[in-house]
Amino acid sequence: MRLALDAMGGDDAPRTMVRGAIDYARAHPTHTVVLVGRESDIAASLKAEGSTLANIEIENAPEVIGMAEKIQALKDKPNDSMNRCAQLVKQGKADAMILCGNTGCSVAAAQLHLRRIPGVKRAGILTPLPKPSGSSWICDSGANSVGKPEHLAQFAEMSAAFLTKVYGVANPKVGVLSNGEEEGKGTDLTSETLDLLRKTNVNLVGYVEGHDIFSPNVDVVVCDGFTGNIVLKCCEGLEVGLRRIIKEEVMRGFWTRLGGWLSRPAFAGVKRRVDWRNVGGCFLLGVDGVTIIGHGRSDRVAVYNAFCQAAKAVETKAVEGLRERFRSVSSEVATAEAS
Repeated sequence: MRLALDAMGGDDAPRTMVRGAIDYARAHPTHTVVLVGRESDIAASLKAEGSTLANIEIENAPEVIGMAEKIQALKDKPNDSMNRCAQLVKQGKADAMILCGNTGCSVAAAQLHLRRIPGVKRAGILTPLPKPSGSSWICDSGANSVGKPEHLAQFAEMSAAFLTKVYGVANPKVGVLSNGEEEGKGTDLTSETLDLLRKTNVNLVGYVEGHDIFSPNVDVVVCDGFTGNIVLKCCEGLEVGLRRIIKEEVMRGFWTRLGGWLSRPAFAGVKRRVDWRNVGGCFLLGVDGVTIIGHGRSDRVAVYNAFCQAAKAVETKAVEGLRERFRSVSSEVATAEAS
């Protein structure tokens, strides 16, 4: 397996990207890690880490797209690391790519070079959120600022197919995020999405509210990317805020400090389950090639786990499963139209 990483993406590139890549390459010696970016900078980071691993390669890409740049930068800088990563996957020189830089440009680069799976109208980011019994998955969590009902309906179909193919979730329960569970709630976007999903074979539970995301009643929550990204960032902020509140309360007095010390193993377990770094990156649904979108502030732990997500998607043939899904949907539509 060959996995390409945009080594110039993220807030602390290339140092953090290289560190995470070294950790993954060392743990998976049969996989090849391709670090894409400015060769001199990557080589310097590898030297600083004392890495001489044979399964790490460098693919030179002299240009860099910054975190604040617009999508136009992909055309203005054709030799940048994002474009080159996507080209490697397109050319079959890499099985997957991990991008932790500018999200808008990352999504655009993937669609520009890899195109979308035939039948898919819009790509969406699928993100897991922890709950007491596993995870709920939200799509879209930031690939598109606006969406149409047919886009959200496809997000639901792709998410359900992905969970079944990659994680073995049988018949995932799908809900549409709204401001209430009643039929009269929501907007034109959510109500039309619900109508479209009723015509599919997804396991639809109807409208779900924000608190339902963490309940066992739903596996997949669909929404537009603007709303989904706000939900995601709120969850990240809540996790950080709760940890600070708990620490303040634990340190309030002798008995609370003693109780906190005794509870350290439990707190460590909670931290492990809710730490976004242990997810690493999110799958970009709908693109005709394995693409993992990572956080801009990823550290070496997050980068390592982003590689793991990419490898899992390759091993389980996630993209092939989505292709088959939409091939069968197109056949059903054609049959219905002919009838």
